[in-house]
Amino acid sequence: MSVLEIKNDLLRLVVETNDPELLDKVRNYFKILKKEPVSQNEIDEQELRMIEKGLTQVEKGETHSHEEVREKIRSFLHKK
Repeated sequence: MSVLEIKNDLLRLVVETNDPELLDKVRNYFKILKKEPVSQNEIDEQELRMIEKGLTQVEKGETHSHEEVREKIRSFLHKK
């Protein structure tokens, strides 16, 4: 698929979507992928709650090393 075809397909999907929450998430994700700053106003309430929960977990020491997480994922994938 050419770049132009991909852009046209993305444009079609956006134009056909009337869900503002979905459009907002896609816009924010696209900005993150392009390494553009996402303002506080662009982060929805659910994402803010998830960030706050994560920060609380870090403060409580409820963290895992990168290797621990990789092992859990490997184990999960091998069960399937």
